[in-house]
Amino acid sequence: MSEFPAVCISQEISTVYSKNIEKKRQELLNTAKRYGLYAEQTLRCSQELDLLIIEVQEKHSPSLESAQI
Repeated sequence: MSEFPAVCISQEISTVYSKNIEKKRQELLNTAKRYGLYAEQTLRCSQELDLLIIEVQEKHSPSLESAQI
């Protein structure tokens, strides 16, 4: 039972990240439509989206060190 609150908190954090990623994805699509795929603004937004995704993967993926083989 002690893990239940941690799971709820993890799900809440995941939901926040999902919303942030979706918001950035929409921003990327709008920027690409407005300025073009290779515009500096579009590429910057794409990089920001990549960083958000990487951050989520790092926080929610089990580390290799803690994996038991």
